[in-house]
Amino acid sequence: MSQIISVELAQSYNISISYNDLSNLSNFLKNSNFVNRLFIISDANVCRLHLQTLLHYIEKANFSYSIYCFEPGEQSKSKEVLFDIYDFLIENKADRKTPLIAFGGGVVGDVASFAASTFMRGMPLIHVPTTVVSQTDSSIGGKTAINHAKGKNLIGTFYQPNAVFIDTKFLDTLSDEEFFDAFSEIIKYGIIMDRQLFSFIEEHSSDILKRDHKAIQKLIYDCAKDKSLIVQKDEKEASLRAILNFGHTLGHAIEAYFEYKKYTHPQAVSIGEVFATRLSHKLGLIDEKTFKIIKDLLEKFHLPTKIDNINPTLLIEIMKHDKKAKGGVLEFILTKSIGEVIIANDINNSLLIETIRELQ
Repeated sequence: MSQIISVELAQSYNISISYNDLSNLSNFLKNSNFVNRLFIISDANVCRLHLQTLLHYIEKANFSYSIYCFEPGEQSKSKEVLFDIYDFLIENKADRKTPLIAFGGGVVGDVASFAASTFMRGMPLIHVPTTVVSQTDSSIGGKTAINHAKGKNLIGTFYQPNAVFIDTKFLDTLSDEEFFDAFSEIIKYGIIMDRQLFSFIEEHSSDILKRDHKAIQKLIYDCAKDKSLIVQKDEKEASLRAILNFGHTLGHAIEAYFEYKKYTHPQAVSIGEVFATRLSHKLGLIDEKTFKIIKDLLEKFHLPTKIDNINPTLLIEIMKHDKKAKGGVLEFILTKSIGEVIIANDINNSLLIETIRELQ
């Protein structure tokens, strides 16, 4: 049975969550005003593992399709891949009424949705996310992006999808490393706004580590619901939505520092979360016990909490190029308690350097 979350915006849409069933996608296509053809953007790994499943439900709706698959990995969030997608759409005579399905993880979702938002000034967009991060975070809320040499996600748009279809069965093919990497993003929701979710993860960690289907389904639903609530209140990150960047200011800089080769995005965010929590402790916002609870939970899911061989001064310079910096002033989301955070932007460099060094 599917669970439905409604995202109420100027362009509202539904998030459908199910297990081993994309019938809602077929029904959505049948009942739409789209022309009976669509485009699928994915990566080579997802195409190899899951394309036939997706095509089954598209064919049930009597839609024809064209497929473009690119190489997996953060390096594909580039202008080269973006323009290859534009070429593909032009060659196959796409127009503003032809839907585009972003089928994959966060990289696929970011670059495919950026293409959808800009091609002919916008074409219909459907997300079918296949990873934990994309199902709980990146497919919801309308952020699109490609990377620039100066930083991650510097070029992008806000562009809401027409629908999101989450099938948690896709997660079964993820390795344990890929699966549990994403828990920095799941734990994030518990830290920034949802104490009950944090407690659920603590209390059911053994079931989650065994990848129990019911526990995972609840996590996906709760995180998607939390994300949708924030997006409804602050669609374009004017204020509240910024709390979703907890751990990301340092995390994005770590990724760029190592040229996206040493740490995955969720791993870098995990280190960023420990940094933000330690900084919160140093500023007197939380006690040592709270810091340890958060750090221990990240480590329970095999996430990194330390960083090796890094120059703190250079890392801070990279952070200043982050799109979240305002006039070169860094903005951090800091922990006030588990379930509550604040936004701070007046932290001196010496304290930042000291805190980064403690992570080594």
